[in-house]
Amino acid sequence: MVLALLLAAACTGKDVARDGVHEDAHEGGTGPGPAAREQINPGPAWPALTLLETGGNPLWFELSSGSPSLIDSPAQASLAPFAPWPNARYVAGMEVWNNYLVMAVNRVGFIILGPAAKDSNVIMYSAASGGLWEPYTTESFFIWEDKPSALLYRNDFFADLNAPSPRPQVYALDPSSPIPVGVHISALENFPPGRSWETEAVRRASDGYWYYRMKEKGEAQNETAYFCTRDLKQNGDKISFGEWMNSNKPESPENAPAYLASVLNNASKMDPGEIAQVKVISPDFDSPRFFGSAGSSAGTENPALLYAFCRESDSLALAILPGGRGLYSAGRDAEIKPFSLPALPEGFVYTGAALIGSVLVVSWEEQQEAGIGAAGFLVVNTDLPGSLPQRPQ
Repeated sequence: MVLALLLAAACTGKDVARDGVHEDAHEGGTGPGPAAREQINPGPAWPALTLLETGGNPLWFELSSGSPSLIDSPAQASLAPFAPWPNARYVAGMEVWNNYLVMAVNRVGFIILGPAAKDSNVIMYSAASGGLWEPYTTESFFIWEDKPSALLYRNDFFADLNAPSPRPQVYALDPSSPIPVGVHISALENFPPGRSWETEAVRRASDGYWYYRMKEKGEAQNETAYFCTRDLKQNGDKISFGEWMNSNKPESPENAPAYLASVLNNASKMDPGEIAQVKVISPDFDSPRFFGSAGSSAGTENPALLYAFCRESDSLALAILPGGRGLYSAGRDAEIKPFSLPALPEGFVYTGAALIGSVLVVSWEEQQEAGIGAAGFLVVNTDLPGSLPQRPQ
């Protein structure tokens, strides 16, 4: 299908999204109707929720306690009360893995989009453990032993500790299991002396080392410790807070693939302020990578964050600002073109983007300081190159 202009769809408000989804009869979610069941081939063990027949008009989904709910647009999202981000439902991270797009959803589990028989269609799956994830925060999402994995922990900054410490803390997406599988990782379970410690965050830095933070729980004064290791199968060495912070510094834009760098180098033209950091998702990267923006300076207050995706196979790169304006190119030495996603209501922002084939998935949130209200994701068939809507110059 040739992509209709996203801007036109956004401005008309026409209710076309539901034409592309086979909905289940149960309330509050989508599921495989008869047409979906006929077209879903035997594959992973995760429950298939629905077949998405994507086109030029975006399909909007809101995260809920069950399956994602189809809505007309974020303007029609439920009036979810704002909750501190550790306690809210939102897309905590994305990974492109084995031709699947995997989203780790805080307090819920994994939502997966995978290929269908028709290139423009995708199948939505869910891998959740009932109420297992509900009391815990998912902040770290990474690939471990070739499986998307999420770290669960109890965040005690905004709420009391009412749930037991999760053991194990890491859960992986396994194609042979309908629910996330618990994983024991040596380094993340080798706690300092004390009664109750948990690993709160783990990340792989640009130097190839794993860095992780552990915190004591339930004491009058909870200590925090930081570690790094080349291999998470081996115990880490203790490091200082400064070393932990330095491990999160973005890479130089010069380290980005050339076809991506050309897009990033033009990104400053989209925003009159400064874009201090770019988060890039790619099937060619072991994990999301962060790049500093060319020309940005240190100490900028409230810097803009850019979300990007790149793919070596067709030299495709795109970058999106939280407000929805973006740039893309496809093919080496291709022209860099501007585009715009549908405008969001006030207080809403886009928070990440990735492609599965020609299908673009963009997460969104309603934000208020450290709180998140409604949250979800957009799905649209871009049919790149040449069909993303150009915004006026």
